[in-house]
Order: sequence, then structure tokens, then C-alpha cells
Amino acid sequence: MATRARLFISPHKLGSHVILDGADHHYLVHVLRLKPGAKVTLLDGQGHAAEAELTEITADRVELAAATLEPVTQEWPRLVLLCGLLKGDKQDFVMQKATELGVARIVPVACERSVPQLQGERAEHKRRRWIDIVRHAAQQCRRADVPEVALPQSLSEALADAEGQKLLLYEGSAPPLGQQLSSVESGDPVTMLIGPEGGLHPDEVAAAEAAGFAKVSLGPLVLRAETAVVAALAVIGYHLHSQGAPVASSR
Repeated sequence: MATRARLFISPHKLGSHVILDGADHHYLVHVLRLKPGAKVTLLDGQGHAAEAELTEITADRVELAAATLEPVTQEWPRLVLLCGLLKGDKQDFVMQKATELGVARIVPVACERSVPQLQGERAEHKRRRWIDIVRHAAQQCRRADVPEVALPQSLSEALADAEGQKLLLYEGSAPPLGQQLSSVESGDPVTMLIGPEGGLHPDEVAAAEAAGFAKVSLGPLVLRAETAVVAALAVIGYHLHSQGAPVASSR
């Protein structure tokens, strides 16, 4: 049985009669090659979905008849990633993989050793790009929601907003991440802080500890920052899933 197409669209477009154009038209008609009568799941990015049927295709738009929007049950804990800004497309990679691994909020953090320094209009431009990346990643991995992507923040701002169990991935001596997670109960929020290339400055580590973050380790090997993000989130996801909370699922 073919997998039903899924598409995130703006909530204001949802209703009994849905008209889509632009990139959405291109995706349904030219990428998926759908025909009238095809079934599509429309999502608002906030955990709600509506089943729809494609009724008409023109050169520049598609029309769909949609059912009532309903909440989608996905009972995973809230997972927040604070990640030091990375160079080039590494940050794009982190956005994509964090989405696939169930992160609810991604906060790019301007650390002392971060090479990119994003402010003002440039920061907003990058954020728009990242929002597009996480939207497509969420669609691909069949999430019902899209992670929130924050504007780049200073470390002090990110630490002040941290919630739940606070963990700091540390290159030096520290308890294993899995051991620290043993005190996290299913449903508890988890905030994971991972530094940029070169890691966090000792003063930043001290500030994080003062804000309640516990040092954790992934082992003796020094990982690239983007690898560390994937490894840490996978460990957290496995732990929470083993407690009965489905953090992510395969297609």
C-alpha cells in the first residue's frame, strides 16, 4: 500500500476547500505526480492534521476537499537543543537531524568560539532558511509538528530560558550521558547544550553549570560538533523511548 502524501501548510489555508499554489503546487503535481482523487494528509505544523482529496489541478494551483482538522497524538517529551553556531552547511545539517530526532525547539547559540556571528537582518534571513529546512525534514520523517527555530541567542539568554533536565555535553571527564538520563522520567522536558567547533570556553562551561546544567559525556573520543548533536539526541531519544515515550519512529 502506497504511503499517503503529507504536506505542511499555513493554518490559515486550512478549511473544507483548500487551494494551494507555488511550491506546494509544484510538490504535489511535479514531484509526487498526484492526480485528481489522490489522498493527502494536510498538517498545520502544530500537531493537527486533516485528511484531504485532490479534486482539481490547473497549471498553477491545486484544489482539495478537506475534512475537519484533528489533533494528532504524539506523546513524546519536550526536547530542546541549544547548539553553538556552526560553520557553513553544518548548521543546516544540525537543523535537519534534530528535527528527525524529535527536538521540539532548536536554539542556535552564539558562543565565544563560534565562527559565524549572526545579527539583525542576516540572522533573520538564516532563521527563515532554517525554518524551511525543519519544515521539509518534519514532512519527510512524518512528524505532525514542526520544531520551533529561535533566532540566534547569546549563551546567557539561552541558559536563562532552559527548562527541565539540563545537560551539557562535555569533552572532559564527566558521567556518561545514559547514566545521567536515568533520573529523567518519561514526560520530563530535557534541554541539551552542545558547543560549536572547538567546544565551549571554560567560562561558558562554568556559566552553564551555574545555571543548573550537568556535565555529561559520550565517551573518550572527541566528536565533531555536528556528529555530537546526532549522537547525543539519539541516546536521549533511545532512553525516553525505552520508557514508553515514542520520541521518533521510522517510516
